[in-house]
Amino acid sequence: MKKTIVLTLGLVTLLFFIGGAYIITTIQNATSALDVLIKLHRVEILREHLLLHLKKVQTDLLLINTPHALGKKKVTDNVRNLKQMALSCSDCHHKPEVQDRLSVLNADIEKFILSFARAFEKKSNMAQFEEERGNAYHLSENIIEEVGSIVHMASSRLNSQTDASLKDISHSKNMLYIVVIFTPFIAAGFGLFFLRPLTKPIKLLVAATRRIKSGDLEFTITGMKDEFEELANAFNEMSAALKKHLQTITDEEKRYRLLFESAGDAIFLVEAEGENAGKIIEANPAAAQMHGYSLDELLRLNLIRDLDTPEASQHAPERLAKMLKGEWISAEIEHKRKDGSVFPIEISAGLLTFRGKKYFLAFDRDISERKEMENKLLQAKQDWEDTFDEITDMITIHDADFKIIRANKAAMQILDLPDQSDLPAKCFQYYHGKEHPPEECLSCNCFSTHKPTAFETYEPHLDRHLEVRAMPRFDKNKQMIGLIHVVRDITQRKKREAAFQRAEQLKIVGEWAAGLAHEIKNPLAGVKASIEMLKSEQCLSPDNQMLVTRSVDEIRRIERLLKNLLNFAKPPKLQLSHVNLNQLLEKSITVALKHPALVKNSSIPMAVERNFAGNLPMILADPMQLQQVFLNLMFNAIEAMPGGGTLIITTAFDPESSTIHIALKDTGRGMDQATLANIFQPFFTTKREGTGLGLSITRRLIEDHGGDISVQSSPDHGTEFNICLPTESKDKES
Repeated sequence: MKKTIVLTLGLVTLLFFIGGAYIITTIQNATSALDVLIKLHRVEILREHLLLHLKKVQTDLLLINTPHALGKKKVTDNVRNLKQMALSCSDCHHKPEVQDRLSVLNADIEKFILSFARAFEKKSNMAQFEEERGNAYHLSENIIEEVGSIVHMASSRLNSQTDASLKDISHSKNMLYIVVIFTPFIAAGFGLFFLRPLTKPIKLLVAATRRIKSGDLEFTITGMKDEFEELANAFNEMSAALKKHLQTITDEEKRYRLLFESAGDAIFLVEAEGENAGKIIEANPAAAQMHGYSLDELLRLNLIRDLDTPEASQHAPERLAKMLKGEWISAEIEHKRKDGSVFPIEISAGLLTFRGKKYFLAFDRDISERKEMENKLLQAKQDWEDTFDEITDMITIHDADFKIIRANKAAMQILDLPDQSDLPAKCFQYYHGKEHPPEECLSCNCFSTHKPTAFETYEPHLDRHLEVRAMPRFDKNKQMIGLIHVVRDITQRKKREAAFQRAEQLKIVGEWAAGLAHEIKNPLAGVKASIEMLKSEQCLSPDNQMLVTRSVDEIRRIERLLKNLLNFAKPPKLQLSHVNLNQLLEKSITVALKHPALVKNSSIPMAVERNFAGNLPMILADPMQLQQVFLNLMFNAIEAMPGGGTLIITTAFDPESSTIHIALKDTGRGMDQATLANIFQPFFTTKREGTGLGLSITRRLIEDHGGDISVQSSPDHGTEFNICLPTESKDKES
């Protein structure tokens, strides 16, 4: 029994030994086969990763000299990663023929990297860049094809080896079942301890292999020990690596797709050559939304024929020709929406070559808002310029060198400035008629005070009274760069103020004259009557008789003075009627030529030159008072020419201002400036027997008719009075 038991135990031991050896051998073979599968999967992943890096670097190559080109650092990192990935593929143990093939591949990759570097360095030279990029792209296409071939070969080998391994594992499992059948007692006693620990891991490994093969990379193997645990860990690492690499590929694809689809500008990829030139191959959602189409509708259209306006289509061949020459173009054109509306866009487009075929990559931006804003800015500028020119005050803008860099229409006309194209001009030349800034220029104080100033001045060069406001101009750094002059012509206001002042003076003089005349007139009449009675006495000697006669004459002169004074103080009301000034002047000339000086001495040569306008309209005026004005001026002219001379009388009509101009000019002795300044002042006279009221009354009568009188004179060059009368006079007292 013992021997039997020993023999049985020996046989069982031998059987177990044989079975154990077989099982161990089977497991080892399966494990080795699975290790090989894992290594092949890793190699496949590395080669696919190499292929991904190749395509990424190839994309970087195609994007050079485009708005979406990556920076130099990013491109360099991608090339370095490609090189490292190529070297890692060579570190694995391969067959000699595969190793030789990988060596050739690495050499081609080195050539591609060098060609890529040359193309990147020559991107500023378009011709050399296109040549180098073409060479690099051709190399990359060959390398991608080679890597694809290697990947395909590895994938085929992996599939065949996986199938073979599965068959071997299945065969081993069948053999184990046979052993179990032939050794039921042993299986009954020891199967629990040997077969289950062996078959369960193998089943899990087979199931894991199948799950991985089907693409379930989330599956992990747990609960194994010893070599099975190591094998399970290898499986888990392999599935995690596969998952990571696939996720990386997916993320890269999503990133580029997100960039393409989320871009705010429209992006088009269109055919560049052939009958379908301009056909849209690819477009992002922004392009569809911008043009009012769905993406599917947009991909059935031709960019030039369907989206460009007719005017834009006319210039399309010119743009296409430039892009085919390698030029990246930018332009502003108009596109049509699906509803027919037209809107402006800014395009940026260039040539893109992919796998030997040419495409146009175009970026379109809707600039409707920008154009609207530009139009608003232009309109605002035009409104400002119109307002600037419509202001009646003179406005001039000066720089720090006294140059007028801008002037409105009023300043251009009053200062007689050159055209804006001929500016700048020195301000002191046109404001003051000088070749340098005047020392008394108050505006120049702004350069020292940096504060605005305002003042009134009389400018002889312009013969105008001016109200000046000078304001400093500052740049963004608060540095003074010039002045702004706002100048108002207050000449008429000054005249009105002077007229008002004269009226106040005349009112005072009138009140005084009226009172004085009343107080003097009655006593003077008594004195005159007494002297005239004394003159009738027969006892007066001839000398006394002459003194009495002279006294009577002086009293009469005083009476005339009082009469003139009363007329000056309280002029009679205007008796208006329609008057022909030419006829009134002719009548006044006839009376003036009967001046006592001319009557006493008829040998005095006195000529009258008439320059009467033929189109002179009738005016509403008081003929008696106007004749008094004309006679007063003519008598003065005759008295200024005691040796004879010429009196020149001129009339003219100005239809723009509806005024009549009358000029009376003599060739007499003239007046100096001191006399000229006071000639219209009451009681100022240069005549021995004059009252000094003649010209004051003359100006008063002209102003009562709504007119104006002025005088020009110089010693030995005669005197000229100029009268301006409106065609419709108004009675001031009415």
